[in-house]
Amino acid sequence: MTELTELDGEADHLELVLAVGEIGLWSLDTTTGRAWRSLRHDRIFGYETLLPSWSYDDFLNHVVEDDREKVAATFGAALRDRTSWSFDCRILRADGVVRWIAAHGRHLSDPETGHVRIIGHVIDITESKEAEERLRLLTSELNHRTRNMLSVLQGMVRMSARRAESVTDLERSLLGRMEALSRSHALTVQLSDSALRVSDVVDSAMSPFAPEPDRFSMSGATGATLEPKIAESLSLALYELTTNAIKYGALSNETGRVSVEVSRLAPGRARVVWRESGGPRVTAPERSGFGSTLLRSILRAEEGEVRVDFAEEGVVCTIELPVGQDAAESERATQGEARLAGRRVMVVEDEFLIAISLEMALGEQGALVEGPFTKLDDARRAVSSRPDAAVLDVRLGSDSSLPLARDLAALGVPLLFVTGNVDGEELKQEFPRAQVLSKPVSEDRVVAELKRLIERPD
Repeated sequence: MTELTELDGEADHLELVLAVGEIGLWSLDTTTGRAWRSLRHDRIFGYETLLPSWSYDDFLNHVVEDDREKVAATFGAALRDRTSWSFDCRILRADGVVRWIAAHGRHLSDPETGHVRIIGHVIDITESKEAEERLRLLTSELNHRTRNMLSVLQGMVRMSARRAESVTDLERSLLGRMEALSRSHALTVQLSDSALRVSDVVDSAMSPFAPEPDRFSMSGATGATLEPKIAESLSLALYELTTNAIKYGALSNETGRVSVEVSRLAPGRARVVWRESGGPRVTAPERSGFGSTLLRSILRAEEGEVRVDFAEEGVVCTIELPVGQDAAESERATQGEARLAGRRVMVVEDEFLIAISLEMALGEQGALVEGPFTKLDDARRAVSSRPDAAVLDVRLGSDSSLPLARDLAALGVPLLFVTGNVDGEELKQEFPRAQVLSKPVSEDRVVAELKRLIERPD
């Protein structure tokens, strides 16, 4: 009786394991083609209850047509060589949903009939297949962007060298452009929750290359504002266009020009036209490369539209996208009306040269700098003075400034994080009203963001 109880317990345990793993069991008679299955097996194929019968042909009819020949070939090889039958494929379930399955079976002789059977299991692997596909696309885009980045760097060197009068001048020019390139990259991966102007996005995309004034122009309703996700998509599109212009188009020679024209179509809608001229003669590509495919699909999720015309005199890309109200008033406040004079700004930064540079830049604006603090404890003791704003590096040696940021946020102090190794999205989740800038960043950018923070109505 004890042995029977133990066997029952093992059977219950096996059933629990199969249920938790969502594993379907099956046994196929290779002579008759008829099969026994578990309920989980049939549910994987879209049936709520166990079907009265099942066969190899029933299974094969569920396999997506493009995969059917491959599956049949593996089955034939398993029968011929008496080897295991292992495969993965797509199936069309009874409810019309396409899923991925993986199955494995091994041969076993039936002592009663003498027939050869293949017994095995099947599982749904759709999620892992989709993850593999996302990883493949991500790797492909990473490789593509890496190649483009090398082309961009080559273009930056070439364009900087044209106007450099000395090695020092070339060094200064290249460093400035690399910093701007970093800001452009940060815009695509670390956006704030505040709306960005079209001009912000265009400047961020073009500033690394600093083309001569007569080679680039921007006009129209450039103060129109963009939601962060739309701004990110437009930045990616402009990155692709700029890269292609440097490699093949108007910025690949000495005389080409690029213009960006922004016009409103209707309330909440705008058109951005990228137009190249004076570059090499353009011919439409025979097939779409990864960059062209990415460019055409980049705004699909945001209800935008991208059209590319490979006109002989130069590429024209038309982007239609949703926009907010014009930001002219806030732009004037940022450029002229906002002031830091007399404002007390706490600076927390453990890199000496960066701290001194920030202190000088803020001092030139008339700000009263508290610090710079290089240690967390020193900065926390100064919180009681309640500064008008704070510029915080997140990492202070082995410490983090986040406890300090929480103290300041509790007092309603506007926060500007300037960091090089912390996820900006995580910071925004805890400090939704803060701004985040990625290092390296210029002092001018820090000053401009501080003005926006201090003058913001809330």
